[in-house]
Amino acid sequence: MHFKRLAASTLLMFSSASQVHANELFPVLGADKTFGVQVKIQNFTAADAGQIKAAGFAFVRFGAWTDNLDNAAYQKQVSDAFAAARSAGLPVLLTIRATEALTTTGDASELAAAGESLARSVLDLEQTYRTQLVAIEIWNEPDLEKYWPTGHFETTFVPFMSAMCRSLGPTAPTTPLVGFGFAKAPSAGSASTVALNRIVSEYPKCLSAISYHPYGLSGAQISAAQAFIQQNFHLPGVISEWGVSALSSNGGDAGQASKVSTFISDVKKLNIPLTSVYEWKNSDSGGNDREKNFGLLTADGRPKPVETAVRTLLNAK
Repeated sequence: MHFKRLAASTLLMFSSASQVHANELFPVLGADKTFGVQVKIQNFTAADAGQIKAAGFAFVRFGAWTDNLDNAAYQKQVSDAFAAARSAGLPVLLTIRATEALTTTGDASELAAAGESLARSVLDLEQTYRTQLVAIEIWNEPDLEKYWPTGHFETTFVPFMSAMCRSLGPTAPTTPLVGFGFAKAPSAGSASTVALNRIVSEYPKCLSAISYHPYGLSGAQISAAQAFIQQNFHLPGVISEWGVSALSSNGGDAGQASKVSTFISDVKKLNIPLTSVYEWKNSDSGGNDREKNFGLLTADGRPKPVETAVRTLLNAK
């Protein structure tokens, strides 16, 4: 029992340290306004932004894919999404990644060139949208093969990201950079921890926080992840994506509302400085029923029970 009390106090100490550090890093967010919600740029509107603001969210998260940035129609989608967010005074957590393979051979020089190219995209987007950004998140779930199209994460990720950090060094953006949106929280011996140890030690000023997606983790497990990140990388942990699908196996709409409410309450107690909920609306383009039903609203914009629960929690004084 004494050990459990000691462990809990240690975790609280680390979460508090993260909060103090992170408040300096995300100045556009107040200490009690740290929750955002993910949207898709192809259907995000000013009306959505107004509803999101009214629900108590402090920012929106959406992505920009570097492969498409030369396409005028895609550039307009990104610009329109920023305009919609601006209409409601919502800053943006912008996640940047590529959807095509970074190299065909895994050659170190190709990886370095790709990392330098990503750095240029980061700087260009930051220059364009700087006044609207909470932070720029580098990549999304690279520890999953689907989102690391180059493959062989253990051997290709560090050379690529090291080149990006090195390239950013002389002209580092003023907007905080967080990374790398890991699908699983870094843990002892995990591939993400091995990679982070190398990148953070060689480029200690590259990242302002470590971002991850604690799907399926309890409040206690998230607290432990936060402490691990702080201890090992001397940076705060932030949650750039987490959600629950309204599947019958999760209790349907009512179960989703209950689980999301518990998550928000737990995260508030841990003082995590930035958390993005997945997602604002159900997605008809999802590949299966699970992926289609994470929304706080239906695909056509009708509030689900989870939206009412979130609104109550986030607007509580």
